[in-house]
Amino acid sequence: MATCSRRVALAAVAAAVVSAATASGQLTGPNGWPSESPVWPRYPVGDRGRRVHVLNGTWEFAFLGDRPLERALPKTVSWEPVTVPDAFDARPDRPSCETCWPSQDAARENDTGHDGQQSVPPWWAGDGEASSCSSCCSRAFGDQGNRRCWNSEDPSSANGRSFAKCCGQDPLRYRRGVAAYRAEVELEPGTASLLLLGGCALRCLVTVDSSFIADHAGLSPFTVEVPASKLEGQRVRTVTILVDNRFDRRTHPVHQPGYDWYQAGGILRAVQLHSLPGPDLSYLAAVEVFPRSLEHVDVRVRPSLRAASRAELLYRWRFDDGDGCDSRGWAELVAVEGLLGVKVPGARPWSPAAPNLHRLKVAMLEPSGELLDCVEVRFGLRTVATRGRDILLNNEPVKLFGFNRHDLTDSPVLSHGDLVRDIMILKEIGANFVRGSHYAQDQRFLDLCDVHGLLVWEEVLGWQNTLEDFSDGVFMMQSLKLADEMAAASANHPSVIFFGFFNEGRSGDGSPATAGAYQAMASRLREKSAGTRLISWGSNAAIDDKHLAFADVCSFHDYPAWYPTNEPAQIQQVREIPLLWE
Repeated sequence: MATCSRRVALAAVAAAVVSAATASGQLTGPNGWPSESPVWPRYPVGDRGRRVHVLNGTWEFAFLGDRPLERALPKTVSWEPVTVPDAFDARPDRPSCETCWPSQDAARENDTGHDGQQSVPPWWAGDGEASSCSSCCSRAFGDQGNRRCWNSEDPSSANGRSFAKCCGQDPLRYRRGVAAYRAEVELEPGTASLLLLGGCALRCLVTVDSSFIADHAGLSPFTVEVPASKLEGQRVRTVTILVDNRFDRRTHPVHQPGYDWYQAGGILRAVQLHSLPGPDLSYLAAVEVFPRSLEHVDVRVRPSLRAASRAELLYRWRFDDGDGCDSRGWAELVAVEGLLGVKVPGARPWSPAAPNLHRLKVAMLEPSGELLDCVEVRFGLRTVATRGRDILLNNEPVKLFGFNRHDLTDSPVLSHGDLVRDIMILKEIGANFVRGSHYAQDQRFLDLCDVHGLLVWEEVLGWQNTLEDFSDGVFMMQSLKLADEMAAASANHPSVIFFGFFNEGRSGDGSPATAGAYQAMASRLREKSAGTRLISWGSNAAIDDKHLAFADVCSFHDYPAWYPTNEPAQIQQVREIPLLWE
């Protein structure tokens, strides 16, 4: 491995991308869940194979308060409908526009703020009353919206305006405690299934019917096996998820109150339930494509534990196939061996300028030829490496211009349209690179980055972690699990060229525990990505970082003008920064 002097030093540039957040409002019920996955991979079926149920829509919800997190629900629960995905402590505000802003003219002519200035700034003129309302309540101005809009501190004032009166803050906003979510889905009797959660935080206990199946901490996609019901003829399965958004070092130290963004609680991303053809839990757990050149790939096929124990099962594959999963005539493979150095027909490289994508289908069959499972993944042919001070994309030096980005506006639950808008903003200002801060990214966002040719840094949940964390077995166990989940979920995204971890951790500490933590995380991510990602972390220790030998790229954080300064050298440095970039 090269020394740090031969690696590339990156300076972190922080910026906020403004977007609104709305959740899907589909009407749902036991027979009404959507059937197409909102993200890749896809699952084409014929008469058999897995069936997809996207559980985005109306669930039952109850806030249970500041009580111990237990697997069983209390005897008495007061349920109400809510739309999932949902951040129960960070739901969007619902401004009372008609009450507080009966007309744009009245707002402009009659209302002044408590400082005597006009409540509605002149740049809203002509935008209509909805713009005035939403702009006053926008949290882009701060936690109480635009304070110029308010002329009263009393929410009960008849003529006064205040954030509390006008902006419709949800009563659970910023509340910490336990919440319960519950939904029903109808399946064929006697079938096993898989529950896929794109993101559930901070700690989540998952139960199906009366069977406890998962305890998960952290923000990353994860999958849980759901055995077939033991009740003969049962068609409706009940999914219950208990969410604890409180911080607790004993049970989920990967979430900490000192992190520099609001860590919301709830089912934050898509939920899917995949029903299998029968009670047997034989399925394709993963199909991962790792480019070895701009024409050749290795393919790693991971059957489920049950499927791996069945030596009689057959596997077939094909690139860029049409609809469905008719595997007759497809090539054979041995799952435990995968494919090594196979050439992609009609290979077209992926790059920011030409984000070409290919597809691969893999089918799992019974010896009789009956389909058990079929997975279609999308991937891009691109390579990433370093040479001296350069990052090489497809063997050519690339310069990265971009921004840090959070999934967070007034809510961390973003619609597909919000994600598209963020992509368009990044493209419009000339960025070719985006850093997902500071957790595994929404797979919908990465799908869009694949399509639009944006390069991505994705990292494991964490911020300014310390020797106390690195010495904590639970913290390290959970961090490594999150690394596994992130790497597995993002294996086929050509846009993701960096895997990171421990943002601004105490990497200047040379103790054995810190060294072991950095080495373990770097090794795990390098192994899981089969060397197709660059490994790094945001370091504010610069050349005093003791663990750069474990990184492929040195990524040093610098904050010119981020904090007030009177230092002449720093002021001059700021003056030399171009308005955007050259």
